[in-house]
Amino acid sequence: HLKFNNIGVEGGKALAEALKENKSLTSLDLGYNNIGDEGGKALAEALKVNKSLTSLHLGSSNIGVEGGKALAEALKVNKSLTSLHLGSSNIGVEGGKALAEALK
Repeated sequence: HLKFNNIGVEGGKALAEALKENKSLTSLDLGYNNIGDEGGKALAEALKVNKSLTSLHLGSSNIGVEGGKALAEALKVNKSLTSLHLGSSNIGVEGGKALAEALK
């Protein structure tokens, strides 16, 4: 768990790059790290290629609408993730709609 570590946008991007290569990590908790839209989008890109992560916690990480939309696109191709926590992440109505559509 990396909760409450003040990782920020750049830390989120760095972790996303690592996730693109990682083949063993199954759970990642980045809650309360304020990774923002850009960090959320970077993680979404990583989820498109990562096949090991089954659980991702982004609660209170302020990924915003654009991060939520990007995650929705990633969920359309990612087959390993079974748990995604987005509580208090400010994804808004549009991010929520995109996620709902991706889960159909």
